[in-house]
Amino acid sequence: MFDPLRIEVMARLEAAESFFKAAYGLGGDKELTAKGLVFVQMYAAYEYTVVSVVQAAVDAITKHGHRNKKMAPSLLALFLDRELRSFRTCGEKSQWEARLTLLKKVFSKDIANVPNDTLPKDGSHFRSSQLQLIFDVLGIKRLPAHSRRHLQRINDVVENRNEIAHGRDTAENVGRRYTEADVLLSIKQIKSVCLLLIQTVQNHCADGQRHCR
Repeated sequence: MFDPLRIEVMARLEAAESFFKAAYGLGGDKELTAKGLVFVQMYAAYEYTVVSVVQAAVDAITKHGHRNKKMAPSLLALFLDRELRSFRTCGEKSQWEARLTLLKKVFSKDIANVPNDTLPKDGSHFRSSQLQLIFDVLGIKRLPAHSRRHLQRINDVVENRNEIAHGRDTAENVGRRYTEADVLLSIKQIKSVCLLLIQTVQNHCADGQRHCR
């Protein structure tokens, strides 16, 4: 499941790079617009990576057949998503019943299971802090990138994409801020982020002992 994801993500980012190289040199507004639009392509590939790698992680961890009572607390925050959501919204009359139900589930012999579209979110809309949250939930103890410069690049790509997609600015104006070298470096760094995400999560999910308390 991780290898096909890796191939697809690289194909998407290589297509973005090819588009940019083909469009660069047109001059004027067309060239500036191309520089802006490539950030939208980068963001699309990056968001696809994040969503898909969490889905793959849930599927891979589920296949180990861990019981709730053995699973690491951080993973229970993900695998007991349904119960935690229910507890958060229950009324005062059912608070203690909900507490008992939740704790029984935590220490039960039930096989851990959760829909694979359950995605840890922090409200940052795929900025670097959400990647760190995902790593914390999975129990991966490292930065979700090779360096903090890469994390800042993620935030820049997200912001540029949002400015264009939500109409706060035009692709032309966004492109005006960057040189050709800047754009190519951005693509390279987003590739690095995506590959690291896939490989790190794949390695973590392969070792069942890492998922247990």
